[in-house]
Amino acid sequence: MRAARSSGWVYLMVAVAIAVDSGCANSASGPSVAQTAAGGEGTSPRESSAAGSSVTSGNRSSTSNEGLAPGALANAGSVGSSEKPDAASAATSPTSARALPQLQRDFVDLRFGMFIHFGILTFCGSLPGDPCPGTWSQANLAITNFKPSSLYSPSQWAEAAVSAHMRFGVLTTRHHDGFALWPSAAGTFNVKSIPWKDGSGDVVRDYVDAFRSAGLLPGLYYSIWDNTQGIGNGPVTSEQLAYVKTQITELLSNYGPIPILVIDGWSWKMGHRAVPFEEIRELVKSLQPDCLLTDHTHLYDPWEVDIVNFEEPAGGFAPASNSYAAEQGMKINGSGGNDWFWAPNLGNLLSVASIVNDHLGLLEPRWTNFLLNTPPNRDGLLDPAIVTRLAEVGGAWSPNPERPALPSQPRLIEHPYTPVSATATSGVADNAIDGLNDRTLHTFWETAGAFPQSITLDLGQVRPDVGMLAYVPRYALTPGAGGLTDGAITSYGISVSEDGSSFTQAAAGTWAADGRLQSATFGPLPTRYVRLEVRAAMGAAAVITELSVGANR
Repeated sequence: MRAARSSGWVYLMVAVAIAVDSGCANSASGPSVAQTAAGGEGTSPRESSAAGSSVTSGNRSSTSNEGLAPGALANAGSVGSSEKPDAASAATSPTSARALPQLQRDFVDLRFGMFIHFGILTFCGSLPGDPCPGTWSQANLAITNFKPSSLYSPSQWAEAAVSAHMRFGVLTTRHHDGFALWPSAAGTFNVKSIPWKDGSGDVVRDYVDAFRSAGLLPGLYYSIWDNTQGIGNGPVTSEQLAYVKTQITELLSNYGPIPILVIDGWSWKMGHRAVPFEEIRELVKSLQPDCLLTDHTHLYDPWEVDIVNFEEPAGGFAPASNSYAAEQGMKINGSGGNDWFWAPNLGNLLSVASIVNDHLGLLEPRWTNFLLNTPPNRDGLLDPAIVTRLAEVGGAWSPNPERPALPSQPRLIEHPYTPVSATATSGVADNAIDGLNDRTLHTFWETAGAFPQSITLDLGQVRPDVGMLAYVPRYALTPGAGGLTDGAITSYGISVSEDGSSFTQAAAGTWAADGRLQSATFGPLPTRYVRLEVRAAMGAAAVITELSVGANR
């Protein structure tokens, strides 16, 4: 049974929690000894554990309402709360910066969310009678056919989400076809250029307002790949990068606090170097420091994401061993639909038992939010069968307030520096920095010959505070297989240089050969070149899927 709480108590609890965090975060410190984030020993002068940079969870209850976005979780209620909160403060709260580990803990306490694929592919399809032809990612679709009826109601989506005990949503603001659901100043392939509502429609506005009014947090999805603009179909131009930045700026400037931005069509389509991860992350965090950023990397580790993302239809499922803050997306329909979008043949809905037992029941103890895709139809409504199914789920499931708090998370590179190039003593160095990963595609830097072997990253200019390095080990080329121990680096040294000729050792140590993301901290030091020397590895060759560096702040 769920215990209701008054809204006054919720606000008081949040205010106290924020005050405690604000006082503790600045006083937290770690001993001045060398340590890798994975627990290995080293010789760098700073500790890299999460406890050294933020408040750890301690005995914190899993029912915390501390904010994902300022004031937003207070408005979403607590785990087990049936209150519908006031949405006003969620839309108007000032921007603040919370510690990333706290944001991760708060996010996984949401447990269950609604994925909403709605766009031109809702109307264009491949079935007889569809208003226009259209398939996944097709360019230059006939966007004038986007015309939800007078019944269109994001409030209905929100009410259905509340009935299922969902606590947040994620709307596809722009999918791979490039059609934007808000009146963007970047180009004309958006709702301002169509007859619907005389060009004054704004689905993003309607969605965030409806979800906040229902006490839900409004997350957003955005595809960097844009097949209509050609972004990601070849080298990304400065004009295309400006197009992407303009649209992300609009989404994070005009619609109030956004708890999470889910990127797609980036790592798996073009890589985090083609559209520099550094520039996108810094943009997002400059606009909304508390907005979590994730991408469909198809990696089981938090490499260049705040939240690990599992895509179930693509073979991803949070493993029983997962201890990272994560989310997992899945379609409610077992058949039909236009990929993730609605189509007249959508059917074979997941059963209540499948949603409750095979998803929520498995994912909740793995600290993985379940993001269930429920696509609206051409009226702009959820089908009655979906509404009924969600209500049935709400009658059968409530979040478990006894779930342990999220384990301490590895310290991530929050201020990355995207390398401009890489060289190595053997192997293809660029493979370690291309940021290109898909469910059956990973590029590797693999050494040849006896150890030591090294790879050197050029950051393009001297950066003032370099002090973090992370690497992803070899990944299997099978969906859902995860990282491997073969080729894992077990002994390393890190050297830095401002001129590329004179290098100084900044750190050295060991890493566990466990197939997981490994990292180390040092400095911070003014640096342009960062060299990772592999001194020992599991097997005859060392293998790196991704190698990243950043500031130690």
